[in-house]
Amino acid sequence: MRPRTIITTDMECDDMNSLIHLCLYLNELDVAGIVYTSSQYHFNGNGVLTLGEVTPHYACQGYLEIDGHIGTRRPDPEAASLMKYRPFEVGWIESLFENEYRTAYSFLSQNAKGFPTPEEMLAKVKYGNIEFEGDVRRETEGSRLIEDCIMDDRTDPLYLQSWGGVNTIVRALMSIFEKHGCTKEWPEVQQKVVDKVRILGVWNGEGQDNTFLDAAIPELYPGIQCLRTEFGYASFMSAAVTQADTLPLMKSAYMYPHFKVGHGPLMAKYCLYGDGTVFKGEVDKYQFGLRTTLEWSYDNFPVYEFDKYDILGEGDSGTYIPLLGFGLRGLEDYRYGTLLGRISLDDPTPRDSSQMFAEMTSRKPRWNPFLKAYHEDFAARADWCVKEYDKCNHNPVVRAAQPDFYAKPGETVLLKATVEDIRPFTSRWWLYRDACEYAGSLEELDQAGSEHSFTVPADAAPGDFFNFVHIARNEDENPMTGYGQTIVHVRA
Repeated sequence: MRPRTIITTDMECDDMNSLIHLCLYLNELDVAGIVYTSSQYHFNGNGVLTLGEVTPHYACQGYLEIDGHIGTRRPDPEAASLMKYRPFEVGWIESLFENEYRTAYSFLSQNAKGFPTPEEMLAKVKYGNIEFEGDVRRETEGSRLIEDCIMDDRTDPLYLQSWGGVNTIVRALMSIFEKHGCTKEWPEVQQKVVDKVRILGVWNGEGQDNTFLDAAIPELYPGIQCLRTEFGYASFMSAAVTQADTLPLMKSAYMYPHFKVGHGPLMAKYCLYGDGTVFKGEVDKYQFGLRTTLEWSYDNFPVYEFDKYDILGEGDSGTYIPLLGFGLRGLEDYRYGTLLGRISLDDPTPRDSSQMFAEMTSRKPRWNPFLKAYHEDFAARADWCVKEYDKCNHNPVVRAAQPDFYAKPGETVLLKATVEDIRPFTSRWWLYRDACEYAGSLEELDQAGSEHSFTVPADAAPGDFFNFVHIARNEDENPMTGYGQTIVHVRA
């Protein structure tokens, strides 16, 4: 079953890129909705009220962010009088599916089964609470969609992605409480929500507004899961700070020919630094299609100068990339790892926002073993937008002969895998050391071939496990990779 998800977005320019990117992977997910929302960075107003009247506890940095030096992240006192702020283009998502996605769909659907039609995607677009940051005053069609999906009869996880403010998600959770909180079935409803909902994009109780904690969601739904991954994907600084093996793929020499040109109108819409794109309603400072400078007004945040056509970024794709399996089993058990590393449950304690920016600008990013192959995969799928099946590359299909072994210390198991691909490929077994549960030392393993013998260390304890990934990468101008994963569990 494909992971079921709903996306909420404030339509920041990197969200637009994330949506275009997502179009190439819609066959891998069950997208139940794409919902416009607001955030501290974008809200459209209603022509009557001000931000302070609707959301006294706001986070908007207002014109301090645009015109001055903020120093550290803090709300602008003057933002209370704002009636709108960097309003996003209403209808952009519908236009994407009606036009650019429709053009690509005839090719995408030839290259893989499961791509939804443009009409199906248009029916999934809803408007949430877009008037003000943190606005949870009333239900909207977007919040009702989220509420309905939470309360339906499906029992599989529902992944709610926050690409902007979390307020529309919060409004749905508030509505469920308002309708059931004083009834005898509340304990059952409450447990249903906790068991079903997985929120991505809210870290330590902080989204791009304050509503998650202000509405006491952790208290209303004790144990509700907010998830985070070890790694992100394609931030605004990626052409400067990405890990060494992937950095060249974020530069203009790779991005321009592999994505921007020759891949149809969908990928032509994917914005790169200085490519001429104009974002309606955006201020000059953040018209990144017209400039190649990134200058955020924070202490210890350097000014970045990029080349024309360097990657602009997709700050929110990191919420759906871990849902893409490709043979990895990280949704089955968060410790096993995804394309963005292991998943962890988030601490609801509010965090120091300056720490986030320090992590984003680190010149020594931690190494994600799957990042380069995933970006290559994205480039290969860009061909799917304009070419028939037999002119495109496709992922090797990897099957681990036995996904799980249960072995005692000292016992030897034989790992086997098969690979299906019409192209020449290389394959190897790799020990995913960071995603093993074992306190002792292990030798590195990166061994070519379809088989590998592994002896469980004598000092391994019951409950430990060893995580082996069979990696197959085919040979093509745009190579693609597939994975098979075997976990060796230690038993008494």
